[in-house]
Amino acid sequence: MIGLSEEQQERVDIIKHKLKYIEQKPAVACIVNLDPVTLADDTIAELINIAGGAAETQFQDPDIIVVMLSGLSTENTMKQIAQLLQLPGFDELKAVKNKRLYIADGNDQLPVDTLELLAEIINPKQFIFGYEGDRWIKFGV
Repeated sequence: MIGLSEEQQERVDIIKHKLKYIEQKPAVACIVNLDPVTLADDTIAELINIAGGAAETQFQDPDIIVVMLSGLSTENTMKQIAQLLQLPGFDELKAVKNKRLYIADGNDQLPVDTLELLAEIINPKQFIFGYEGDRWIKFGV
């Protein structure tokens, strides 16, 4: 990640260090738009990969789904989630069946904040940055 302050780079390095020996990376789909359903761009995909996931570039059957609608808060995304839940076969996806569906804040934020948020979601046993309940929530279907 280019252009980070020293403090931000330290935050990134902590995550990379904690995840250095993790071999199994869950497939993560980050949905940024619902009409049509669009996955995150390369920037967010890079953050997912650093956070310990394997970013899906085409929607398949991910282990984890993060709904982070561009420009919307967690609360406003919740108001639109029904549109996603009504898609044919959505409730049959691995992430949904295994209760790994998350709603996250899609407002513009520092890349390091997004990285920490994603690390908390993808690797909850390794990371607690305090974003849960405020910047992201686990969504049960």
